[in-house]
Formats: sequence, C-alpha cells, structure tokens
Amino acid sequence: MKYVSQSRSEVRESTFAERVKELSGVNFNRCYQCLTCALGCPVLFAMDYFPNQIIRMVQLGARSEVLQSAAIWLCSSCETCVTRCPNEIDIP
Repeated sequence: MKYVSQSRSEVRESTFAERVKELSGVNFNRCYQCLTCALGCPVLFAMDYFPNQIIRMVQLGARSEVLQSAAIWLCSSCETCVTRCPNEIDIP
C-alpha cells in the first residue's frame, strides 16, 4: 500500500463541501445525479454548468470551478428544481 499525501490546497478544497453545507443548511450529498433539476430548469440554456453538475462539483470540493461558474449567478430562484427533486435538495 502506497501512502499519498495531500497538499495543503487539497485539504483546504476538501472542506469546501462542508462549508457550503454549513452556510446553506443543505446536504448536497443526498444528490444522486438523477438530472431532474436540470431537466426542469427554465434558464438551463444560458448556464455553463447544469445544476446537477454544480452539485457534483460541490461534492467533490471543486471550489474554484463552482465560484467561477456563471450558473450560480444565473439561477432565477424559481425553485422548479426543488419541487421536482426526489431528495428535496434546495439548490437555489
């Protein structure tokens, strides 16, 4: 078995998902990528990432990709994704 150490930035990035959960109160780990949020989104055509892709990036700790994404600013907060989500994940 080989030991692989994480760099300081990797450790910091891994806490991004925890920080998002703490600030939003939403457990994004419940998402299993069914795409229902994306299929119902009225502004999907203008987004660089689908809502489910944003959630997956949060789960993986891809902080810079999420924060540089236009999708998080284009959300119209219509809550269609929330009403259709089988796990009631409040994306907006």
